[in-house]
Amino acid sequence: MIRSLRSFVGYSVLATAAAVGGVILWEGHSALSPSQAYAQQAENATVARNGLQSEAIAGADLLSAAFRNVAKSLKPSVVSIKSVVEQRPMARGSRRNPQIPNIPPEFRKFFGEGLPGFGLETPDGQSGGMRQEGTGSGVIVSSNGHILTNNHVVEGATKLEVQMSDKRVLEAKVIGTDPKSDIAVIKIEATGLVAAPIGDSSLMQVGDWVIAIGSPFELSQTVTSGIVSATNRDDVGITAYDDFIQTDAAINPGNSGGPLLNLHGEVIGINTAIASRSGGFNGIGFAIPSNTADLVLKSILDHGKVTRGFLGTQIGDITPDVAKKIGVPNETIGAVISAVAKGGPADKGGLQPGDVVTGFNGEKVVSSSRLRRMVASVAPGTKVKFDILRNGKPTTIQVVIEEQTDEKLAAMQGGNTMSALGIVVESLTQDVAKELGLAKEDGVLVSEVSRDSPLFGSVQPGEVIFKVNNQPVSTPEEFAAAIGANKLPIRLDIRNATSERMVLIK
Repeated sequence: MIRSLRSFVGYSVLATAAAVGGVILWEGHSALSPSQAYAQQAENATVARNGLQSEAIAGADLLSAAFRNVAKSLKPSVVSIKSVVEQRPMARGSRRNPQIPNIPPEFRKFFGEGLPGFGLETPDGQSGGMRQEGTGSGVIVSSNGHILTNNHVVEGATKLEVQMSDKRVLEAKVIGTDPKSDIAVIKIEATGLVAAPIGDSSLMQVGDWVIAIGSPFELSQTVTSGIVSATNRDDVGITAYDDFIQTDAAINPGNSGGPLLNLHGEVIGINTAIASRSGGFNGIGFAIPSNTADLVLKSILDHGKVTRGFLGTQIGDITPDVAKKIGVPNETIGAVISAVAKGGPADKGGLQPGDVVTGFNGEKVVSSSRLRRMVASVAPGTKVKFDILRNGKPTTIQVVIEEQTDEKLAAMQGGNTMSALGIVVESLTQDVAKELGLAKEDGVLVSEVSRDSPLFGSVQPGEVIFKVNNQPVSTPEEFAAAIGANKLPIRLDIRNATSERMVLIK
C-alpha cells in the first residue's frame, strides 16, 4: 500500500510539471501547510464541540451517570484487607516453601523466594520463618461490621487489618469460613456502617453491564466496568462447587473478595479469580454469584457453619463412551452414578451404580457438577425426588438427604482427603522428602490445615505425620483409618527438617 501511494503521488507531480512546461506548481498540491492544517483542525473542533451538546450522546451521559452513582453509593461499603500469615521456621537448605493458602497459583510469582520476609537466615542457621502479607478486598454487608470476602484472602492469617474508605485501619476477626465456596465472613468493631445491598444473581444475563470495585495491586477504591460474559460457568477448578459469573470487567491481584455490582448498585457477585497466563488481567474474571454468597453468609451468622446435603454417590457426565456402556442414547442429558456408598442416603433410597439422573425435584439435571450443587443446597432431612433412567427405562426414586461431613466425604473418596481433623494429607514421595530435607521417607505429608482445625497453629503444611498413637502411618488411607480407630486424646508424632515432636489432640 505504501509503495502504491508513493507511485501515485510521483505520477501526479510529474503530470503537473509537464502541464506547465516543466515548472512544478506547488500551489496545486493538496497538502496544507502546518498553519493551514491547524486552522482546519480548530474549525473541525468547534463543530465537534457543538455536537457534544446534542441529544446524540444523551444515552451515554445517562450510562456514565449510572456508573458514577454506583461507585459513589458503594464507596463507604468496599474495604481493603491485609492478611498476615506467619509460618514456623524451616531448616536451612530446605527448598520447599510452606503452603501459601491465600495466593492462587497464577499469582505466586509475585511473592517468590528472595523477597523481603521470605527465607531470611537467623544466626542459628535456620530460616527465620515466613511472614507473608497478602492483600484483598471485601464488602460490608451489615451496619455493625460484618464483611464478605474470599476464604483464600483470610485463610491461615494470624492477623487481619481492614482499611476503610476514610483511611481508618481496623483489626478484624474471622466469624466463619467456607473453603468449598471460597467465601469468608469477617467482622470489625464498628457501628453505623453503610451495608451494600445484595442483589439476585440469578437475574443476570450475558451482556448485562457490571462494575467491579476493589484494591488491585493495593490501589484501593479502584472501579472497573465490563459485561457479564457467561453465567453458570462450572468445572473451572477453583472451588468444590464451581458456579461462576464470568466477566470482562478488569480484575487483578487484590480484587479478590470485592464486589461485582449491577447498575442498581447491588452486589451480584464476589470477585474471586482470573484466567491468566501472565498473572495479570486477560479479560476473563470469575465471581461467586451473590445468591451463593448470601446463603453462606446467613448460614455462618445463624449457625456458625455451612451445612450441605450429602447423597453418598460418585457421579460423572455422560460421554459417548459412557452412554454406550450403560445403554442410553448419546444425546441423553443428565449425570450417571458410578458408585454408591454402602449405608448412605442413596443406598437407602435405592439408587444404584449405572443409574442416570435426569431430574432433581422437578428440575432438569444437565451435568454432574449441576447435580452436585443441587444436592449440596438441600437441607439435611429433606426428601428429594430423583428422576432416573435405569437400563434405559425411566423411573422415580425418593431419597432422604443427609448432612455432609468431612468423615463421609473422606470415606466416599477413599479416606485420603480432608479428615475430621480439618487437615489434608498426601503420600510422601522420595523426591518430596529430599526436597524437605528429611532423612526418612515414612509418614504422610500435611498439605493443608484448615483454620477451623484443632491442629491449626500446631501443625504446618510441609510437615510430616509419621505416627498416630504410636502406630506408624505411611499412606493417607492408613492415617484416616488410624484417626478413626482412636478416641481423644490422640497423639501425633510429627517431623520436619530440624526436629521431631509430639502433638496431642484433646
